[in-house]
Amino acid sequence: MIRIIALGAATLLAACSSEESGAADQATPETMAEAPAHALPAPENDVPGRAFRHTSLAGCEVVREEHEEMPFVETLCPGPAGWALRVTDSDARQNLVVVVPGGREASLELSRIGGGGFSSLGETAEWRGPAGPDFAPDSLIVRYRVAESPPPEPETAYLLAVDLAPRPCVVSRVAPGPAQNEVARARADDPGACL
Repeated sequence: MIRIIALGAATLLAACSSEESGAADQATPETMAEAPAHALPAPENDVPGRAFRHTSLAGCEVVREEHEEMPFVETLCPGPAGWALRVTDSDARQNLVVVVPGGREASLELSRIGGGGFSSLGETAEWRGPAGPDFAPDSLIVRYRVAESPPPEPETAYLLAVDLAPRPCVVSRVAPGPAQNEVARARADDPGACL
């Protein structure tokens, strides 16, 4: 019981921090997969020459809210090195807008990727970039759940690899599977064309 409480407290601390460094004490993509609280995260797979930071997409600042015809909520979540993520939630469909340092914004248009179905984002974003003293991300990984079948079927939990330059766009939608985290990282680290 004490182990479960300690693991829950450690997970809460990792999820609440806005920026972390080091691998052992961070939320991992396995946490992004939202494993049960009693499951231990798998070891971190370091990629030589690459670094990462995790930020939270939960509990971010609400910047706009409307409740007239259809509920709409927009939150702003800080990221590393001047980046930010704007999450919009309208009619049980979420979208992600990348805010580039300096204020320019780029919508990832997730409804196209999810086929217009009900959708939600995971609670963690993984920012990836070259290793070095000043972290500057060049890619991003987020979990994106989409209702592809009518209820009570569960949502499909994809990992989206996002290239941040020159204009942020989704470059890969990685389906659930045993190597989902590794594939998403590889595609984020060596992005192809926008979807």
